[in-house]
Amino acid sequence: MENNSLNFTSKIRFVDSPVYRAMKKRNYIDYFHDKPNILKAKEFYSEGIRTCTGGGLVNPHVEAEGFHLWDDRTNAKNFSIIVNSLFRFVKNPERGLLVGSKELEGSPYSLPQFAKLKQVFSERVENVTLFQKHKFDNSQTHYNYSLDDDTWTLCTTFRRSDNAKLNTVRSLKDLQNCFEKISIAKGDRLFIGKKEITPQDCPEIFI
Repeated sequence: MENNSLNFTSKIRFVDSPVYRAMKKRNYIDYFHDKPNILKAKEFYSEGIRTCTGGGLVNPHVEAEGFHLWDDRTNAKNFSIIVNSLFRFVKNPERGLLVGSKELEGSPYSLPQFAKLKQVFSERVENVTLFQKHKFDNSQTHYNYSLDDDTWTLCTTFRRSDNAKLNTVRSLKDLQNCFEKISIAKGDRLFIGKKEITPQDCPEIFI
């Protein structure tokens, strides 16, 4: 069957915690080795991506999968097996998204895992959006994906210091403060709340 998904535009939407909690979510993806951490479905979600790496592979309105990979020695050792599994579930994906990693004492596999996935995705997927390396020690990201409307909904929370108030990304400035590198793939549209962030607003994050 011919894939006409090139006519569609993927949406990436950052929302605050109340909006995310109120969403009806299906098909949870865990990150422990004894539970599924890669899932092909029309809708899926995962939470608490800190030093881990999460995201998914998509052929818009056709098929999609999500994942949440723990940054540990076991996954580092089995990296080739993991990559083969990712690209077996969704073959020849048009789009991908990666989020996560953190430079944190006691998490030596975090940054290398993200870097290796980023390299593989860039080689095998034409359009990849990246939210790379949480800047704050206590920040984390949750996500939900819906194939029906080809939308990633993300919620990133952070504290500027250990005793500070818990914040959620609500503005472009928040988003840029939370991640070391942001790269929005060609064809993806970025929203923060109801406001669309365009290449004119922030050309440096759009490919």
